Amino acid sequence: MNAEKTYFDRIAEYGQLVIISGPSGVGKSTVINQYISEHPKACKCVTVTTRPQRSDEEDGEDHYFVTHEEFEQLIRSQQLLEYVYRNSNGYGTPAKAVENLRRAGRNVILDIDVIGAMKIRARCPDATLIFILPPSWEELERRVRLNPNRSESAIQAHMEAAKEEILCAGQYDYVLINDTVEKTVRRLGQIIHGNRYSKNSMKTFLSSYIESELAPQSDVADEILSI
Repeated sequence: MNAEKTYFDRIAEYGQLVIISGPSGVGKSTVINQYISEHPKACKCVTVTTRPQRSDEEDGEDHYFVTHEEFEQLIRSQQLLEYVYRNSNGYGTPAKAVENLRRAGRNVILDIDVIGAMKIRARCPDATLIFILPPSWEELERRVRLNPNRSESAIQAHMEAAKEEILCAGQYDYVLINDTVEKTVRRLGQIIHGNRYSKNSMKTFLSSYIESELAPQSDVADEILSI
């Protein structure tokens, strides 16, 4: 291989963006944390929030803590891939931070609700969306009831919200059933590994390959590159 053909290095240089959704209590955080612990190339992205910083938190490590005015400016300037307000506080995913991680070759795994996932898909069509289901409705309710601080009305509201989220699972690229953490983490790894060579992940490599290999050979390359 000619030493100048460095485009082969681009196969793995750009990380994937993986969005994980599912009802609260399904075990998303456990699955994501376990996967990241087993795959050093994978990571989360530090989010932006307007809520007060706690004594044990570090700015830039746990969250980027900003004022409400700064948060609104981030929204207006489209610097957040998605955002949501909870209890009058804003939470969002910074687009630049995600892009920097991906350019560094990191696979970014985000725990995002359904609405946020759809927003990210509109901004990042190469993102992979994965929905995690509980093994059964009864099992999800059992997990929700493990929290002793939830009232019966809160539990019912939680389950109703879970129903609405599950009805959106068909909008995702993949659906996983979290029967056990080990199996779900393994299946997640299979999806991410398989997507490494999908047309979206290989787009940059393919453009470089066509430009290097076909451009000197044919004018047709210009037409291909414009597709």
